[in-house]
Amino acid sequence: MRYYLLLTLVFASFIAFSYSGLFPVYTEILGGTELNGNGCVCHSLDRDYDVTVWVEGPDTLIAGQTGLYKMYMTGGPAEAGGYNVAGRFGVMGLVDSLSKWDYRSPNEIIQAFPLVFPSISDTIFWEFAYTASDSSETDTIYSVGLSLIFDGIPDSLDRWNYGPKLAITVIEDVVPVELILFSGFVHNAYIKLNWMTASESNNMGFELERSKGKSKNSKEIDWEKIGFIEGRGTKTETSYYSFEDNLSHNLNHYLRYRLKQLDYDGSFSYSNVIEIEIDNEMNFVLEQNYPNPFNSSTKIRFVIPNKVRNLNDFSSQTPRNDNTQVQLKVYDILGKEVATLVDDYKHTGFYELDFNASELSSGIYYYKLQAGNYSTTRKMLLLK
Repeated sequence: MRYYLLLTLVFASFIAFSYSGLFPVYTEILGGTELNGNGCVCHSLDRDYDVTVWVEGPDTLIAGQTGLYKMYMTGGPAEAGGYNVAGRFGVMGLVDSLSKWDYRSPNEIIQAFPLVFPSISDTIFWEFAYTASDSSETDTIYSVGLSLIFDGIPDSLDRWNYGPKLAITVIEDVVPVELILFSGFVHNAYIKLNWMTASESNNMGFELERSKGKSKNSKEIDWEKIGFIEGRGTKTETSYYSFEDNLSHNLNHYLRYRLKQLDYDGSFSYSNVIEIEIDNEMNFVLEQNYPNPFNSSTKIRFVIPNKVRNLNDFSSQTPRNDNTQVQLKVYDILGKEVATLVDDYKHTGFYELDFNASELSSGIYYYKLQAGNYSTTRKMLLLK
Protein backbone atom coordinates (compact mmCIF):
# COMPACT_ATOMS: atom_id res chain seq x y z
CA MET A 1 0.00 0.00 0.00
CA ARG A 2 2.83 2.39 0.94
CA TYR A 3 4.58 1.47 -2.32
CA TYR A 4 1.56 2.51 -4.44
CA LEU A 5 1.11 5.70 -2.41
CA LEU A 6 4.76 6.55 -2.97
CA LEU A 7 4.44 6.00 -6.74
CA THR A 8 1.35 8.21 -6.86
CA LEU A 9 3.16 11.04 -5.03
CA VAL A 10 6.17 10.75 -7.33
CA PHE A 11 3.98 10.85 -10.46
CA ALA A 12 1.98 13.87 -9.20
CA SER A 13 5.20 15.67 -8.29
CA PHE A 14 6.59 15.02 -11.77
CA ILE A 15 3.48 16.46 -13.44
CA ALA A 16 3.58 19.56 -11.25
CA PHE A 17 7.31 19.92 -11.85
CA SER A 18 6.86 19.57 -15.63
CA TYR A 19 4.54 22.57 -15.80
CA SER A 20 6.08 24.63 -13.00
CA GLY A 21 8.72 26.34 -15.11
CA LEU A 22 11.45 25.31 -12.61
CA PHE A 23 13.30 23.13 -15.08
CA PRO A 24 15.41 24.75 -17.83
CA VAL A 25 13.39 26.15 -20.76
CA TYR A 26 14.22 28.14 -23.86
CA THR A 27 11.63 30.85 -23.59
CA GLU A 28 10.57 33.44 -21.08
CA ILE A 29 6.92 32.41 -21.26
CA LEU A 30 5.95 28.80 -21.94
CA GLY A 31 3.76 28.48 -25.02
CA GLY A 32 4.65 32.03 -26.03
CA THR A 33 3.75 33.43 -29.43
CA GLU A 34 6.23 35.29 -31.61
CA LEU A 35 5.20 38.44 -29.73
CA ASN A 36 6.26 37.20 -26.29
CA GLY A 37 8.17 33.92 -26.54
CA ASN A 38 9.80 31.18 -28.57
CA GLY A 39 6.92 28.76 -28.98
CA CYS A 40 6.12 25.58 -27.06
CA VAL A 41 9.76 24.61 -26.47
CA CYS A 42 8.97 22.76 -23.24
CA HIS A 43 7.56 20.08 -25.56
CA SER A 44 9.91 20.22 -28.56
CA LEU A 45 12.58 22.74 -29.53
CA ASP A 46 11.73 23.33 -33.19
CA ARG A 47 8.48 24.37 -34.86
CA ASP A 48 6.87 21.75 -37.10
CA TYR A 49 5.38 23.02 -40.37
CA ASP A 50 3.18 19.92 -40.63
CA VAL A 51 1.08 21.55 -37.91
CA THR A 52 -1.13 24.26 -39.41
CA VAL A 53 -2.39 27.13 -37.26
CA TRP A 54 -4.40 30.17 -38.31
CA VAL A 55 -6.77 32.84 -36.97
CA GLU A 56 -9.93 34.04 -38.73
CA GLY A 57 -11.92 37.18 -37.94
CA PRO A 58 -12.35 40.86 -38.87
CA ASP A 59 -9.26 42.55 -40.30
CA THR A 60 -10.68 46.03 -39.64
CA LEU A 61 -12.02 47.34 -36.32
CA ILE A 62 -13.12 50.72 -35.05
CA ALA A 63 -11.12 51.98 -32.06
CA GLY A 64 -12.62 50.34 -28.97
CA GLN A 65 -14.67 47.89 -31.06
CA THR A 66 -14.65 44.19 -30.13
CA GLY A 67 -14.33 41.56 -32.81
CA LEU A 68 -14.98 37.82 -32.50
CA TYR A 69 -12.24 35.49 -33.76
CA LYS A 70 -11.54 31.78 -34.11
CA MET A 71 -8.17 30.09 -33.87
CA TYR A 72 -7.82 26.84 -35.83
CA MET A 73 -5.29 24.00 -35.81
CA THR A 74 -4.80 20.77 -37.70
CA GLY A 75 -1.96 18.24 -38.15
CA GLY A 76 0.61 16.71 -35.81
CA PRO A 77 -0.21 13.87 -33.38
CA ALA A 78 -3.71 15.38 -33.24
CA GLU A 79 -4.84 13.65 -30.07
CA ALA A 80 -5.37 16.97 -28.29
CA GLY A 81 -4.43 20.59 -28.83
CA GLY A 82 -3.33 23.69 -26.96
CA TYR A 83 -3.34 27.33 -28.02
CA ASN A 84 -1.86 30.70 -27.17
CA VAL A 85 -2.86 34.02 -28.77
CA ALA A 86 -1.67 37.56 -28.10
CA GLY A 87 -2.26 41.07 -29.41
CA ARG A 88 0.32 43.83 -29.46
CA PHE A 89 -1.93 46.68 -28.31
CA GLY A 90 -5.52 45.47 -27.88
CA VAL A 91 -7.27 43.53 -25.12
CA MET A 92 -8.19 39.85 -25.30
CA GLY A 93 -11.54 38.57 -24.11
CA LEU A 94 -12.94 35.15 -23.20
CA VAL A 95 -16.06 33.98 -25.02
CA ASP A 96 -15.72 30.21 -24.65
CA SER A 97 -18.56 29.01 -22.43
CA LEU A 98 -16.49 25.98 -21.36
CA SER A 99 -13.76 28.29 -19.97
CA LYS A 100 -11.00 26.65 -21.98
CA TRP A 101 -9.01 29.90 -21.99
CA ASP A 102 -7.07 31.58 -19.18
CA TYR A 103 -5.73 35.10 -19.00
CA ARG A 104 -2.01 35.67 -18.81
CA SER A 105 -2.21 39.41 -19.30
CA PRO A 106 -4.76 41.83 -20.82
CA ASN A 107 -3.33 41.22 -24.29
CA GLU A 108 -2.69 37.45 -24.03
CA ILE A 109 -4.71 34.33 -23.31
CA ILE A 110 -3.91 30.62 -23.28
CA GLN A 111 -6.17 27.59 -23.12
CA ALA A 112 -6.59 26.12 -19.64
CA PHE A 113 -7.20 22.51 -20.74
CA PRO A 114 -6.31 20.63 -23.94
CA LEU A 115 -9.08 20.24 -26.50
CA VAL A 116 -9.46 16.68 -27.79
CA PHE A 117 -9.40 16.04 -31.55
CA PRO A 118 -12.42 13.98 -32.70
CA SER A 119 -10.04 12.22 -35.12
CA ILE A 120 -6.49 12.68 -36.34
CA SER A 121 -7.71 14.26 -39.60
CA ASP A 122 -10.00 16.84 -37.96
CA THR A 123 -9.54 20.56 -37.37
CA ILE A 124 -10.21 22.02 -33.93
CA PHE A 125 -10.74 25.64 -32.96
CA TRP A 126 -11.19 28.06 -30.07
CA GLU A 127 -13.19 31.29 -30.02
CA PHE A 128 -11.94 34.50 -28.44
CA ALA A 129 -12.68 38.22 -28.49
CA TYR A 130 -10.30 41.04 -29.25
CA THR A 131 -10.93 44.72 -28.50
CA ALA A 132 -9.00 47.20 -30.62
CA SER A 133 -6.87 49.84 -28.94
CA ASP A 134 -7.90 53.49 -29.38
CA SER A 135 -4.30 54.68 -29.65
CA SER A 136 -2.99 52.81 -32.70
CA GLU A 137 -3.71 52.74 -36.43
CA THR A 138 -2.62 49.12 -36.91
CA ASP A 139 -2.38 46.09 -34.67
CA THR A 140 -1.39 42.43 -34.92
CA ILE A 141 -2.73 39.20 -33.48
CA TYR A 142 -0.10 36.50 -32.89
CA SER A 143 -0.80 32.79 -32.42
CA VAL A 144 0.90 29.49 -31.65
CA GLY A 145 -0.65 26.01 -31.57
CA LEU A 146 0.46 22.76 -29.96
CA SER A 147 -0.67 19.38 -31.30
CA LEU A 148 0.11 16.85 -28.61
CA ILE A 149 -0.10 13.27 -27.46
CA PHE A 150 -2.81 13.31 -24.80
CA ASP A 151 -0.92 11.79 -21.85
CA GLY A 152 -0.59 14.86 -19.61
CA ILE A 153 3.20 14.97 -19.92
CA PRO A 154 5.33 17.24 -22.14
CA ASP A 155 6.75 14.94 -24.79
CA SER A 156 9.27 15.36 -27.59
CA LEU A 157 6.69 13.80 -29.92
CA ASP A 158 4.37 16.77 -29.33
CA ARG A 159 4.44 19.23 -32.26
CA TRP A 160 3.84 22.98 -32.47
CA ASN A 161 3.85 25.82 -35.00
CA TYR A 162 3.21 29.55 -35.19
CA GLY A 163 0.21 30.86 -37.06
CA PRO A 164 0.51 33.67 -39.64
CA LYS A 165 0.34 37.13 -38.08
CA LEU A 166 -3.11 38.66 -38.55
CA ALA A 167 -2.87 42.39 -39.27
CA ILE A 168 -5.71 44.55 -37.90
CA THR A 169 -6.51 48.01 -39.28
CA VAL A 170 -7.89 50.26 -36.54
CA ILE A 171 -10.18 53.14 -37.57
CA GLU A 172 -10.47 56.09 -35.22
CA ASP A 173 -14.00 57.22 -36.09
CA VAL A 174 -17.10 55.43 -37.33
CA VAL A 175 -17.22 55.76 -41.10
CA PRO A 176 -20.71 55.46 -42.61
CA VAL A 177 -21.37 53.42 -45.74
CA GLU A 178 -20.49 55.94 -48.44
CA LEU A 179 -22.30 55.04 -51.66
CA ILE A 180 -20.69 56.78 -54.63
CA LEU A 181 -22.41 55.02 -57.56
CA PHE A 182 -25.71 53.24 -58.25
CA SER A 183 -26.75 52.58 -61.85
CA GLY A 184 -28.54 50.05 -64.05
CA PHE A 185 -29.07 49.10 -67.66
CA VAL A 186 -30.94 46.56 -69.80
CA HIS A 187 -29.00 43.53 -71.00
CA ASN A 188 -31.03 40.95 -72.91
CA ALA A 189 -33.43 39.38 -70.38
CA TYR A 190 -31.86 41.09 -67.36
CA ILE A 191 -31.57 44.42 -65.65
CA LYS A 192 -27.93 44.78 -64.60
CA LEU A 193 -27.52 46.84 -61.41
CA ASN A 194 -24.09 48.11 -60.32
CA TRP A 195 -23.05 50.10 -57.25
CA MET A 196 -19.86 51.11 -55.50
CA THR A 197 -18.91 52.23 -51.99
CA ALA A 198 -15.92 54.37 -51.04
CA SER A 199 -15.97 53.11 -47.43
CA GLU A 200 -18.12 50.96 -45.16
CA SER A 201 -18.72 50.59 -41.45
CA ASN A 202 -20.67 47.79 -39.81
CA ASN A 203 -22.27 47.00 -43.17
CA MET A 204 -24.23 43.74 -43.13
CA GLY A 205 -25.37 44.11 -46.74
CA PHE A 206 -27.81 45.50 -49.28
CA GLU A 207 -31.39 44.54 -50.03
CA LEU A 208 -32.40 45.15 -53.66
CA GLU A 209 -35.89 46.61 -54.05
CA ARG A 210 -37.95 47.04 -57.24
CA SER A 211 -41.07 49.12 -57.77
CA LYS A 212 -44.40 47.44 -58.41
CA GLY A 213 -45.96 50.52 -60.05
CA LYS A 214 -46.84 50.39 -63.74
CA SER A 215 -46.89 54.07 -64.58
CA LYS A 216 -43.92 56.36 -65.06
CA ASN A 217 -45.91 59.21 -63.55
CA SER A 218 -47.28 57.32 -60.59
CA LYS A 219 -46.39 59.07 -57.32
CA GLU A 220 -47.16 56.27 -54.90
CA ILE A 221 -44.71 53.40 -55.23
CA ASP A 222 -44.97 49.94 -53.73
CA TRP A 223 -41.58 48.28 -53.28
CA GLU A 224 -40.76 44.57 -53.29
CA LYS A 225 -37.53 42.88 -52.21
CA ILE A 226 -35.90 41.00 -55.10
CA GLY A 227 -32.53 40.03 -53.60
CA PHE A 228 -29.78 40.51 -51.03
CA ILE A 229 -26.02 41.06 -51.44
CA GLU A 230 -23.71 40.61 -48.41
CA GLY A 231 -21.69 43.68 -47.39
CA ARG A 232 -18.00 43.96 -46.52
CA GLY A 233 -18.42 44.82 -42.82
CA THR A 234 -15.99 47.63 -42.08
CA LYS A 235 -13.69 48.66 -44.95
CA THR A 236 -11.83 51.81 -45.90
CA GLU A 237 -11.15 50.91 -49.53
CA THR A 238 -13.47 50.94 -52.54
CA SER A 239 -15.87 47.99 -52.91
CA TYR A 240 -17.82 46.99 -56.02
CA TYR A 241 -21.19 45.20 -56.18
CA SER A 242 -23.55 43.97 -58.89
CA PHE A 243 -26.92 42.23 -59.17
CA GLU A 244 -28.94 40.87 -62.10
CA ASP A 245 -32.73 41.13 -62.04
CA ASN A 246 -33.96 38.21 -64.14
CA LEU A 247 -37.04 39.46 -65.95
CA SER A 248 -38.24 36.16 -67.36
CA HIS A 249 -41.89 37.21 -67.31
CA ASN A 250 -44.20 39.80 -68.83
CA LEU A 251 -43.30 43.04 -67.05
CA ASN A 252 -43.78 46.75 -66.80
CA HIS A 253 -41.98 48.94 -69.32
CA TYR A 254 -40.88 51.37 -66.63
CA LEU A 255 -39.06 50.23 -63.49
CA ARG A 256 -37.55 51.85 -60.42
CA TYR A 257 -34.84 50.36 -58.20
CA ARG A 258 -33.30 51.31 -54.85
CA LEU A 259 -30.88 49.86 -52.29
CA LYS A 260 -31.67 49.29 -48.63
CA GLN A 261 -28.35 49.26 -46.76
CA LEU A 262 -28.50 47.26 -43.49
CA ASP A 263 -26.16 47.52 -40.49
CA TYR A 264 -25.47 44.65 -38.09
CA ASP A 265 -27.28 46.57 -35.34
CA GLY A 266 -30.52 46.62 -37.36
CA SER A 267 -30.36 50.23 -38.58
CA PHE A 268 -30.77 50.91 -42.30
CA SER A 269 -30.83 53.64 -44.94
CA TYR A 270 -32.01 53.93 -48.55
CA SER A 271 -30.10 54.92 -51.65
CA ASN A 272 -31.38 57.21 -54.35
CA VAL A 273 -33.94 55.73 -56.76
CA ILE A 274 -32.84 54.89 -60.30
CA GLU A 275 -35.33 54.64 -63.17
CA ILE A 276 -35.06 52.34 -66.19
CA GLU A 277 -37.25 52.33 -69.28
CA ILE A 278 -37.26 48.96 -70.96
CA ASP A 279 -39.36 49.22 -74.10
CA ASN A 280 -36.97 51.47 -76.03
CA GLU A 281 -33.97 49.25 -75.37
CA MET A 282 -35.34 45.74 -75.77
CA ASN A 283 -33.99 43.53 -78.54
CA PHE A 284 -35.30 40.35 -80.09
CA VAL A 285 -33.44 37.60 -78.15
CA LEU A 286 -33.47 33.81 -78.05
CA GLU A 287 -31.13 32.67 -75.29
CA GLN A 288 -29.21 29.41 -75.16
CA ASN A 289 -31.21 26.80 -73.28
CA TYR A 290 -30.04 25.97 -69.77
CA PRO A 291 -28.75 23.50 -68.85
CA ASN A 292 -27.19 22.37 -72.10
CA PRO A 293 -26.52 19.47 -72.57
CA PHE A 294 -29.59 18.42 -70.58
CA ASN A 295 -31.35 15.28 -69.40
CA SER A 296 -35.11 15.34 -70.09
CA SER A 297 -35.80 18.94 -69.03
CA THR A 298 -34.30 22.34 -69.86
CA LYS A 299 -35.27 26.03 -69.74
CA ILE A 300 -35.61 28.35 -72.76
CA ARG A 301 -35.78 32.14 -72.46
CA PHE A 302 -36.65 34.68 -75.10
CA VAL A 303 -37.44 38.39 -75.47
CA ILE A 304 -40.14 39.91 -77.65
CA PRO A 305 -39.33 43.60 -78.42
CA ASN A 306 -41.82 46.39 -78.94
CA LYS A 307 -40.79 46.97 -82.56
CA VAL A 308 -41.94 43.98 -84.62
CA ARG A 309 -42.64 43.93 -88.38
CA ASN A 310 -45.60 42.08 -89.79
CA LEU A 311 -44.63 39.40 -92.27
CA ASN A 312 -46.83 41.18 -94.82
CA ASP A 313 -45.71 44.74 -93.99
CA PHE A 314 -41.96 45.25 -94.50
CA SER A 315 -42.19 49.04 -94.20
CA SER A 316 -43.55 49.10 -90.65
CA GLN A 317 -40.94 50.11 -88.06
CA THR A 318 -43.18 51.81 -85.51
CA PRO A 319 -43.83 50.32 -82.08
CA ARG A 320 -46.80 48.01 -81.92
CA ASN A 321 -49.17 48.15 -78.96
CA ASP A 322 -51.07 44.96 -79.87
CA ASN A 323 -49.89 41.42 -79.35
CA THR A 324 -47.40 39.70 -81.64
CA GLN A 325 -47.87 36.18 -82.97
CA VAL A 326 -45.01 34.07 -81.63
CA GLN A 327 -43.98 30.54 -82.55
CA LEU A 328 -41.32 28.47 -80.80
CA LYS A 329 -40.78 24.99 -82.26
CA VAL A 330 -38.28 22.17 -81.82
CA TYR A 331 -36.84 20.15 -84.72
CA ASP A 332 -34.67 17.06 -84.91
CA ILE A 333 -31.39 16.92 -86.85
CA LEU A 334 -33.31 15.97 -90.05
CA GLY A 335 -35.53 19.05 -89.82
CA LYS A 336 -38.63 17.22 -88.62
CA GLU A 337 -40.77 19.14 -86.13
CA VAL A 338 -40.92 17.24 -82.84
CA ALA A 339 -42.53 19.80 -80.49
CA THR A 340 -44.40 23.11 -80.53
CA LEU A 341 -43.68 25.05 -77.36
CA VAL A 342 -45.38 28.36 -78.23
CA ASP A 343 -47.95 29.22 -80.91
CA ASP A 344 -49.82 32.20 -79.56
CA TYR A 345 -49.96 35.99 -79.38
CA LYS A 346 -47.56 37.51 -76.87
CA HIS A 347 -47.08 40.99 -75.39
CA THR A 348 -43.71 42.73 -75.49
CA GLY A 349 -41.65 41.26 -72.65
CA PHE A 350 -39.35 38.56 -71.30
CA TYR A 351 -40.42 34.90 -71.24
CA GLU A 352 -39.12 31.64 -69.76
CA LEU A 353 -40.52 28.17 -70.30
CA ASP A 354 -39.62 24.56 -69.50
CA PHE A 355 -39.11 22.09 -72.32
CA ASN A 356 -39.71 18.48 -71.27
CA ALA A 357 -38.03 16.10 -73.72
CA SER A 358 -38.56 12.90 -71.73
CA GLU A 359 -40.26 11.23 -74.73
CA LEU A 360 -37.45 12.10 -77.16
CA SER A 361 -34.30 10.10 -77.73
CA SER A 362 -30.79 11.41 -77.10
CA GLY A 363 -29.30 13.58 -79.81
CA ILE A 364 -28.97 17.06 -81.30
CA TYR A 365 -32.10 19.21 -81.66
CA TYR A 366 -32.81 22.73 -82.90
CA TYR A 367 -35.29 25.22 -81.48
CA LYS A 368 -36.56 28.10 -83.63
CA LEU A 369 -38.26 31.30 -82.47
CA GLN A 370 -40.28 33.39 -84.91
CA ALA A 371 -42.13 36.63 -84.05
CA GLY A 372 -43.35 38.81 -86.89
CA ASN A 373 -40.46 39.10 -89.32
CA TYR A 374 -37.87 38.11 -86.70
CA SER A 375 -36.53 34.57 -86.70
CA THR A 376 -33.58 32.81 -85.05
CA THR A 377 -32.52 29.24 -84.30
CA ARG A 378 -30.30 27.61 -81.64
CA LYS A 379 -28.94 24.12 -81.11
CA MET A 380 -29.31 21.98 -77.98
CA LEU A 381 -28.08 18.54 -76.94
CA LEU A 382 -30.25 15.96 -75.17
CA LEU A 383 -28.32 13.29 -73.24
CA LYS A 384 -30.13 10.56 -71.32
